Amino acid sequence: EESDDELMSSDMMSVGSSMSVEELQCCTCSRQTTDWRRLLALFAASLLFVSSIISMSRYQHSFIASMKQYTSAERTIMLSEEQRRGKSQDTVPLYMCNRKTPFQYDVNPLVPSADQKPLNRFVNDWEKTDRILLLRNDGKFGHIGNQINSLLHAFDYARDNKLHLGMLFHSWSMDVINTMFYETDSFDDLGYDLLNDLGIVVIRNQTQLEGYTEVVTQNAQQLYFYRSSNLGLDTWRETMRIHIEILQRLYLRYNRGYGYVHNGLRAQDLCATLDSFFHKKVADVKYTVIHSRYIDGNAEWRLEKIAKTTGLTVEGGVMSMGPAYIKSILKPLGMLDYPIILITDGQLRSVERGLLNDDALGPKLMVLSNKVALEGADVALAL
Repeated sequence: EESDDELMSSDMMSVGSSMSVEELQCCTCSRQTTDWRRLLALFAASLLFVSSIISMSRYQHSFIASMKQYTSAERTIMLSEEQRRGKSQDTVPLYMCNRKTPFQYDVNPLVPSADQKPLNRFVNDWEKTDRILLLRNDGKFGHIGNQINSLLHAFDYARDNKLHLGMLFHSWSMDVINTMFYETDSFDDLGYDLLNDLGIVVIRNQTQLEGYTEVVTQNAQQLYFYRSSNLGLDTWRETMRIHIEILQRLYLRYNRGYGYVHNGLRAQDLCATLDSFFHKKVADVKYTVIHSRYIDGNAEWRLEKIAKTTGLTVEGGVMSMGPAYIKSILKPLGMLDYPIILITDGQLRSVERGLLNDDALGPKLMVLSNKVALEGADVALAL
């Protein structure tokens, strides 16, 4: 028979043994839970590590791509500056109506051929005040050649007087441009293109003029006869360079008949007009253009003035455009068997009669007088 103390001691030992087993089981469960947690943490860390590597790779790829774009843009800018200075150029001939012209334009050789666009040589960057030369709808002067000269002289006038150059949306100057160039399917784009390409501000709303302190006006005739007051040899050469760059910029946008001009009419397809002169497309034809102008009796003294510095033959030569003179030029070139186009103002009828009555030249001759219907086709033919 056990005493109470022994029973109590035995009970305590039993309880103690029982607690030790439970604690052991709990420890085992805790260790298993801890191991699972460690595995999950390790797996999560692995995923995070892999994700970080992928993110870094993407960032690196994006960074490299950005650097390539930056480098390409920087090289393009450097190339453009070099081209502008004439140090390094990749030039491509301008084809008009699938015909190679004397014009060439610069392209960025870093851009694939299919995506290349002409780099603008003309830069409207002269010093300007807050005044603007505004070309209005106050009448043209002369035919298309004179009109283009008036437009070119508008650039001269604006540069000499430190003016911005602007034109009303409906103006003689916009008529001149849209006659051959800058067709569009959006008039907003037309204004943007003229500003971006030539620095011309197109005024469609009078509020656009509020930012200028003075609006200066010159009509087409005044601009045609405008000459810079400091036109020395160097200035003249610079002016001619700018004129050539403006013309090249215009001819890059000759009309193909897909868009509209500022008056809302469909643009003339310049190439289709030229094709109409021949039995086949103008691109496949060899031809000669003769330009004969009398200019109300002023042609002779102008030609004589040129002859003093060039040795040009006036009398019996470029003035009369006689058959013998024409044949003496065309025969060595092998061009006597191809069409001859005479562009004339009709004031010196003896030129036309003489060429038509010649046995060799007459059958090949086409005569184009100065008609509005030509709409620049005569200029394009000469180009």
